[in-house]
This record gives sequence, C-alpha cells and structure tokens, in this order.
Amino acid sequence: MDNNEQRIDLSQAVEVSGELLPQANAVQLSVVRRGGERTTLTIPAADLQRLVPLLLLLGRALPQVEPDAGAKLSLVPTDSLSVGELPGGETLLAVAVGPATVGFSMPAAAAEKLGRSLLLAGSEAPALTSVQ
Repeated sequence: MDNNEQRIDLSQAVEVSGELLPQANAVQLSVVRRGGERTTLTIPAADLQRLVPLLLLLGRALPQVEPDAGAKLSLVPTDSLSVGELPGGETLLAVAVGPATVGFSMPAAAAEKLGRSLLLAGSEAPALTSVQ
C-alpha cells in the first residue's frame, strides 16, 4: 500500500450503512470506526458485478469456523434465478440481485438436491432446507 492510499479496515467498524446514488449509478457505503472517524466508499454499479464474487471467493479461502449460533442469516431478495449447464458438466446457478448477477457452479448431483429443495419450499414446507 502506498502513502496516498487510505486503508479501510471493516473489522474496526462500529457501524456500516449504505445509500443509493442514482445520479452516479452507484452505491455509497459509510463506515464509522471506534474512534468516530468516518470513511466513505463509493462503488459504481458496474463494479458491484465484480465485487460480490470477489468477496465470496476470498471468503471461501478463509479457514472454516463454526458459525455463531446467535448469528442471523442475511436474506438478500433476488430479482431472478437461472439454471443451466456449464461445459465441464457442472450446473450453473445464476442469481441476479439488482445490477449484479452472480454465477455459482455446483456438481450436477447437487442440482438434483437443489431442485427437490425448491419443490419442497414451494409446497408449504416450513423448515429450512439445506443443499450441500
């Protein structure tokens, strides 16, 4: 990191909020650190498409730890869901959220479990179904 670059350490954040900037076609994140210092990060909508998969891939590389029992699942409303086949035989699951679409590849066998889970979810099944 060079001297002109400011580091944003979200582990030091006590509050993170966001807002839309329609005129700039961007989202803006405001991060407040423990000392009260505020940093603003503006992300153009086109970069959201690259940022979301990057964060997910980086997070996947971290050591696996048991989730905190008190941690809540973050729900993200989706605009659309698409399923297809990739050249290697894997199943593609594409999820669109606003201006970004994230594609997930999964073994073909997992697609069958996913299909059954979706059918169960649509038939008044109250319990959460997990596909692994």
